[in-house]
Amino acid sequence: MDNYGVKSTHELIKKKYTDYINTVYLGKNDSLRKACEVEIDSPGVLYQNPYIEANPVYVSVNDGIAKSSIPENVKSVLLDMSKHGLGVFSSPYKHQIDALEQYTLGNDIFVSTGTGSGKTECFMWPIVSKLISEQMNSKDTWHIRGLRTIMLYPMNALVSDQMGRLRKMIGNRKNGFHSIMKEYAHGARIPQFGMYTGRTPYPGSVRIEENRKYAETLAKDILNKSEDVKKKLEELGKYPSKKDLESYIELLRSGERDVTDELDAELITRHEMQMHCPDLLITNYSMLEYMLMRPIELPIWDSTRKWLNSSPDNKLLFVIDEAHMYRGSSGGEVALLIRRTLKKLGIGRDRVQFILTSASVPDGDDKINEFACDLTAQKYDSNSFVIIRGAQECVEDDGIEINPNSLATIDIDSLQSDWDKRFEVLNRFAQDCLGQGDLSQYQEAEVYEWLFSALSKCRPMKTIMRLTRGTAVSFSELSRNVFPETDFEIAQKGTSALLSISSLAKSAEEQVLYPARLHMMFRGLQGIYACSNPNCEYKNHDGTLGFGKVYLDKTNVRCKCGGMIYELLNDRACGALFFRGFIDSNEGDSPFLWND
Repeated sequence: MDNYGVKSTHELIKKKYTDYINTVYLGKNDSLRKACEVEIDSPGVLYQNPYIEANPVYVSVNDGIAKSSIPENVKSVLLDMSKHGLGVFSSPYKHQIDALEQYTLGNDIFVSTGTGSGKTECFMWPIVSKLISEQMNSKDTWHIRGLRTIMLYPMNALVSDQMGRLRKMIGNRKNGFHSIMKEYAHGARIPQFGMYTGRTPYPGSVRIEENRKYAETLAKDILNKSEDVKKKLEELGKYPSKKDLESYIELLRSGERDVTDELDAELITRHEMQMHCPDLLITNYSMLEYMLMRPIELPIWDSTRKWLNSSPDNKLLFVIDEAHMYRGSSGGEVALLIRRTLKKLGIGRDRVQFILTSASVPDGDDKINEFACDLTAQKYDSNSFVIIRGAQECVEDDGIEINPNSLATIDIDSLQSDWDKRFEVLNRFAQDCLGQGDLSQYQEAEVYEWLFSALSKCRPMKTIMRLTRGTAVSFSELSRNVFPETDFEIAQKGTSALLSISSLAKSAEEQVLYPARLHMMFRGLQGIYACSNPNCEYKNHDGTLGFGKVYLDKTNVRCKCGGMIYELLNDRACGALFFRGFIDSNEGDSPFLWND
């Protein structure tokens, strides 16, 4: 019933770990094992009590996109994307709206908010807005290929993650972005994006055999999978965003050199991007350096230069995510790389707009501005970058009370089962704990939405959120604060049940009510030590071991009784015990036995 609760989970791990220590290290000596039992079971020796920490929650703006000051035609497209579930939210965080508005004003931006605060949207929405705006407002330049945006990442894993987001936002999805844009910019070519890293197939010039080999890989890993698998890949953003992947694979097999359809949203191979410069390029700084040097990528830069020269209003958007990674020598290298990119394109700093993001920056806007300017080839000015910090949502300790005794009887384990068992628990929670009616009329997603709304109004849940957002709080302390007038055991069970239930609560826009993590900290045995005085008055064993108090951490050179403390070595085979000491052979026949 409570195997998956906070306390039960921690106790299970602790028991398995202490059993291992007792069996492997102390199993041959009963007296020593008993002497260590109290120490081993004390918090701070091998483990700490569990802590709960939640992500900070930031102020959101109802109908924020509609209320924003961005151009009306771009706003209309973003609202349509929101209706179709294409990665745009109608009621986003305030800092997401701030970033979008500041981008529209042409400012360089540095977004500094916590992990899980939606920083990605702070540059994804401006990127999409840039593409939308040119498609609708500048048809003469839109037909010219060129890099409109470069997204720079420190590692390939982050590149792959953002590719997934792009596929879902502006990829070839049914009733997706392209269907929307047909209404707003009929006849305009579709925007295209590509990932250009060491993992992008394949280096060198076009080779028929390599094309065929890659075609077989795509067919085996994606095309020939079941419909359920392909649907799941699409949901995860792992399905290549081609108009017709099957036709693309056949063209690769046939030996065609130009395999790109004008309706493909994604360019997959290096040669596609060399022949058809993408509007959006995602890369890392190592590959960007190679691209600036090698002749084979020269068409990309030539196309971009031509597009930039086609209108003085055209600006390159440069996005640097995880900007804090570029400190020290690596930061210097990236700063020089950005300057070389501008020189390659023959433009000044005024023709580039930067969006930087980071969850790890120091306090003080001047320091952030100085860092950002150094990195992006900007002459330092305290107002060079608009720094956006998220405003955290305040939670008050008020609302509906929950009976902790009823809550403590909730079957937490069933929440990990199938939907039928989970529904029984949630329905009982609604009736017994909140005094609500039967939830049978709701579908699964609707139950989670109901939970989101109901728990948002509960005082115990609001107390949990207030105490743990951005701060790790011990589970014991949290339980005392959530149900202060309740028996401690009941308070712990009730708090554990509430944490388990709250993890299921989601809004209609997939916002999780309580995104939290459980910290359970364990460490290895640091050594066993003992006082060398057999008459030690502080000994914590039956006296048969021949020495004094046993320690699991060497805090002092001497015991309180005055005896020297030495490390204790245990022969696992027979259980024999030895002191570990050190002597100086130059001290003669009676050297002193040192413990270090």
